Amino acid sequence: MSPKTLFVTASLAAVAAACGEVPRTAPKPDATEGVDTVDAAAPATALRAAVKPVTTGVVVRGVNATPPAGPTGTAAGRTCDFAREEVDQTGSMTGASVQCLPGGTRAQALANLPGTFNSYCAVLDASRLKGRLIAAPVPGNPEHCDLSGIKPSDAQKSFGGAKWR
Repeated sequence: MSPKTLFVTASLAAVAAACGEVPRTAPKPDATEGVDTVDAAAPATALRAAVKPVTTGVVVRGVNATPPAGPTGTAAGRTCDFAREEVDQTGSMTGASVQCLPGGTRAQALANLPGTFNSYCAVLDASRLKGRLIAAPVPGNPEHCDLSGIKPSDAQKSFGGAKWR
């Protein structure tokens, strides 16, 4: 078994093990290659930790409201629109971009909101969201999260109206 095949096999085993679908050990490669059984438990544990839902803190969604901007924190005349987000066969979103920080405040969640957004909507308590919120940091934005498992219309109601930054 080549190193590339071994890596792919171990990676798939780790993902499957995290989902509880297969044994936690990948198949043994040919004995001639001198590699023993690959234990997928460590990567699977890391994967489970990485997908732990965020259930505390403020959740923020960036919005581009029509200028001119009003005073910070005042109504921007828009709602959080999730209508263009991908949905699954049940009509629930599969991963809308939001900002969150477990146990964090609005100011902390807004700190790395990309400057392209001149306003935002917020849910003040992540535990009130009906969907699944997962931390999904991206370069330059450690508070980026994915919101899924909620219908776009329900997310719009939860986030309410936008406020100027």
